[in-house]
Amino acid sequence: MTVLSTPLQRLRRKLDPAIVPVLVVEDHDASRRLVMELLRASGFSNLYYARDAEQAIEMIAAHPPDLMILDWNLPGMSGVELTENIRHAALTGDPRFPNSQTPIVMLTARQRARDVDQARLAGVDEFVVKPFSTASLLRAVVSALTRRRRFIAAETYAGPDRRRRKAASHPGVGRRAGDIPVSGEPHPDARAAATEEVRRLRERLGDKGALDRKAVNTAVTRLIASQTAAHDLRMRLIERAAASLNHYVRLFGQKAEPDVLDVHFDALIQLGDMPPDAQAEALEIVNHLDTLVARRSVQKRARA
Repeated sequence: MTVLSTPLQRLRRKLDPAIVPVLVVEDHDASRRLVMELLRASGFSNLYYARDAEQAIEMIAAHPPDLMILDWNLPGMSGVELTENIRHAALTGDPRFPNSQTPIVMLTARQRARDVDQARLAGVDEFVVKPFSTASLLRAVVSALTRRRRFIAAETYAGPDRRRRKAASHPGVGRRAGDIPVSGEPHPDARAAATEEVRRLRERLGDKGALDRKAVNTAVTRLIASQTAAHDLRMRLIERAAASLNHYVRLFGQKAEPDVLDVHFDALIQLGDMPPDAQAEALEIVNHLDTLVARRSVQKRARA
């Protein structure tokens, strides 16, 4: 059986967590202690903390971190505002922030799509929803440290490139046996094609100066349809993840493994946070759940 490497194992292949300076900015004492204990148990020992953004700014200047873990709802300046200040130092040269590209993991109880978008627009590398598991926090930390994206410094945005995949390599939605029903699935290029159609329409209107209502209605209808299909697909994937969890609990009852339950809960949170165009990644997560439960089911029958 193939053994999947843990986020921590992947991190240790690339760097020593003990030498990584990490600044945790969290005003809630219990939450801060939890984060720091989880990091310490994972091999991070160069840890320090701040209770608010102002204190964090002082520490950044004195001890520049290689990673920051911020709570969204800090007293005074919020974690999002602090992130924006750090990122815009690439444009303003603010001496308080010697490294505007410092990886930032945002902790928050917010999980609405617009909150995730706000954090990404501020320049956050990773977004972790409270209450979080050890695995989800470590996965975000490892990703922020080892999967560095190109840094963008423009007037409208400063921060890591928000595109996580190259368009040419996007594999689209799989249709293997056991996948969700294919009816209603958007073509992997449907949204891009619909957006391109709107763009071409805009160019034509600029050239001719005339409003073609039929062309406008067609383009907008196709764009809305592609977005709706992507949303519906995500909802079906969440339903599949929930069904996998229910199936596992029915099989094992009180003997259910905490790690397997944790993987399911973490997957449900990830699926809720992912942008609509991350179809392939979302499908991979759900397929992994199905494979995990199938293996546990085979092992249970073998022991019976």
